[in-house]
Amino acid sequence: MVRLHPSPPNILPSGIMKIEEKVLSTIKRFSLIEPNETVLCAVSGGPDSVALLHILKALSEKLKITLQAAHFNHGLRDSEADKDENFVKNICKELSIPLTVGRENIKKLSGGKNIEAVARKERYRFLQETAEKIKADKIALGHTASDLCETVVFNLTKGSGVKGLRGFLPKRGNIIRPLFEISREEVENYLKTHNIPFRTDSSNFNTKFSRNLIRLKVIPHLKKINPSLEETILRETQTLRELEEFITETTNLIFQKCVLTQNSFSIKLEDLLPLHPFIKKTLIQEAFLKLTGQSLNAKKLNAVINLIKSPKSGSIDLKNSFKAIKTQDTLTIEKEEKQQASFKISIATIPSKIETPFGTFKFENTKDGDFAFPEDELQKGLFIKTREGGEWLSLPFGRKKLKKFFNEKKIPFHLRNRIPLLTTGENEVIWIPGLYKKTYIKESKRKISVRYEGGIKNLDK
Repeated sequence: MVRLHPSPPNILPSGIMKIEEKVLSTIKRFSLIEPNETVLCAVSGGPDSVALLHILKALSEKLKITLQAAHFNHGLRDSEADKDENFVKNICKELSIPLTVGRENIKKLSGGKNIEAVARKERYRFLQETAEKIKADKIALGHTASDLCETVVFNLTKGSGVKGLRGFLPKRGNIIRPLFEISREEVENYLKTHNIPFRTDSSNFNTKFSRNLIRLKVIPHLKKINPSLEETILRETQTLRELEEFITETTNLIFQKCVLTQNSFSIKLEDLLPLHPFIKKTLIQEAFLKLTGQSLNAKKLNAVINLIKSPKSGSIDLKNSFKAIKTQDTLTIEKEEKQQASFKISIATIPSKIETPFGTFKFENTKDGDFAFPEDELQKGLFIKTREGGEWLSLPFGRKKLKKFFNEKKIPFHLRNRIPLLTTGENEVIWIPGLYKKTYIKESKRKISVRYEGGIKNLDK
C-alpha cells in the first residue's frame, strides 16, 4: 500500500531542515561517514528508508559523498513486493540516484522455516555484495531510535546480556544507521511536511509477530509512563555501550594470557579463578563465540562456572561437539575429535606391526626400541589398548591405579582416553609411551622391544 501525498517534488526543499541537522549531528558524533565516501542506502520503500534516502540526498553535497541505493525483493508478498520494487525504482529515478535491485524467493529458500531470519541473512548478503561491487564504503540502514526502543524491549523480554540490552549500534563495520537518534514520529512528520510518499507493508500490523506486538501494543503503554521513551532509551543504551567497551577491554587483556586456536581455548586456573564472576562468564562466552560463532545459553554457561568452582576435574558437553574440560590447573574448551573410539588389540606374534587410531607400534625380538620387556610377559597376554578402567601399574612400593597415576602426573582429562597403553592380560600397564616404563628387577636374556610412532609423547614434561 502506498501512502500518497500530493505529487512528490522533483527537487528537494532548499536548505537543511531540522531533522537533517539532527542527522548530520549523529553522523558527526559517531563518525558514520567520511568525506569522499560512497554510501549505499538500503531502501525497502517504507517510511524510514525513504526518509533516509531523501535526507542523505539533501546532505550529500555537505557531506561530500556519492550516494547510491539498493532494494531487495524478498518475494514474500507476491504482487505487493513487486509494487514495492517499482516504487523504489521510481523515487530513485526522480532523485537521480543509481539503484541496484536484488531478488530472492525466500519462501522456497527457507523451506517455510525461520523465514524472517533467512530473509534478514539474504538481505544483508545482497547489501554486502552490492557494496563490494560498486565499491561503496558504507551501507546506510533506516533504523530509528524507535526501532532501538523496540529492540531493547524485545531483548529484555527474551532475556539477553549487556549486548542485547544496548540494542543495535549506530555503526558496526561498514553498516551505519544515520537515523539512530531520530524517532519514528519525527520521520513521519518529515515525510508529511515534504509530501514524500512511501509504501506501507500490511504485515507490519500483524500482532502475531513479536516485534509488531511490541510496537503496536507495548510501546504505547510504556509511553504513557514516559512520553520521552526514545530519549531515555538512547541515554541508557549509551551507558550500556560504555559498559560494554569496558568489559571488552578487560576481557581482551585476559585473553592475552589464554591459548586460543581454531578449535580450542585454554586458560590456567590461577588466572581464571581470581576473576569477578561476571568477567568469568564473559570470557567463557566470548571464547565460545570465537570458536563457534555462537553463544552459550544461560544453563550451559552456569554449568561451566560450576565446573570451575568444583574441586574435582571433569568435563561437560556444550554444543557443536565442543566440551569444557577442567583439569587440576587448566580450563579448556575444545572440539571433540571424531576419532575417539576405544580399542583393544592383542599382540599374538613377534615381530608384528600394530596400527591404532593414535599411532603405530612395532614389536621385534631385540633389546633396542622405545621400551624393552621380558619375553615372559607374552605368556600373560599382551594388548595395545585405551583405558577401560581397573588398570594398574607396578611401582617399587606396590601397585598404583592408573587413574591415580594420571592425576599425579596432571594428565589433562580430555587426553586420558586417547593415550595408548601396553598392558598384560592381568590389566597391568607395563608401558605408556613417553610417560611410564615398568622397571624389571630381574634381567631377562630374551627380550622384546617396541617402537612407537604417534602423537602421544613427552607427556611428563
